Amino acid sequence: MLHDTMRIEEKLILNELRELNVRVNLVNVDNISLRLDEEGEDLGIVLVRLMSHVKAGLIARVLNIHGIMTINKGLAIENSWNKAIAIAILARTGISVVPSRLLLSTNPQYDGINYPVVIKPIHGSWGRLVSLANNNDELTLLLRHKSLGDAYSRISMVQPFIGDGTDYRVFVIGDEVVASMVRKPSPGDWRSNVARGGIARAIKLDGDAYETAIKAVKALDLDYAGVDLLHSNEHGYLVNEVNAIPEFKGLMNATGINIARKIAEYMLNIARR
Repeated sequence: MLHDTMRIEEKLILNELRELNVRVNLVNVDNISLRLDEEGEDLGIVLVRLMSHVKAGLIARVLNIHGIMTINKGLAIENSWNKAIAIAILARTGISVVPSRLLLSTNPQYDGINYPVVIKPIHGSWGRLVSLANNNDELTLLLRHKSLGDAYSRISMVQPFIGDGTDYRVFVIGDEVVASMVRKPSPGDWRSNVARGGIARAIKLDGDAYETAIKAVKALDLDYAGVDLLHSNEHGYLVNEVNAIPEFKGLMNATGINIARKIAEYMLNIARR
């Protein structure tokens, strides 16, 4: 298992792998260098669980180039971490997604933008640097503020604000939905992220929601992922984001499902093929 910080999720997966009598080597990527010009030792199956998605995608891709299997694959991690790329891939394969625009400057074309809108960076998690704009002036002000940052912060995605901020997390492993929950914003906020105080509870969604989530994971060539859905009265369930290195402590608490065990069993089944 590759990691840079041992969160509760990594510890839970490690415990389950050991319960299944799987030999596990823990590698903190911050303490190693990686040879690029020659193949390394046979590492078996590498579970990539880094907080830094940039490091995760890069290291996994290098390992994949040298023929080492990683879960998830490097390119899949990179494509999922870039929200704009992920949305484009999903839409191209016919999956219903939240309508999204990519803005590359502080002088966007406002045609077709219906307020309120959510402005988010193309990379990030936990609802950080995500804002809400109610009109052109607010959007322009937010974009100009973001332009003071680095090159990535000057690029934004704009999406319609759907509903009241409620979303649905569907956890997919292989071809199976193993758990799902609804997340509602805390009082006074419009973001549903549990890290920001969102209220989560287990929920069973209909088959269309689960089918959409499974298709999204397959389209991005992921082994497992947390898929975030929004529900529109007009269009049904829409994919908002797909997390290739998902946290799941909150989902386990809400549902009582041992997701760490299911990830460990999935890896063991892959190894036995």
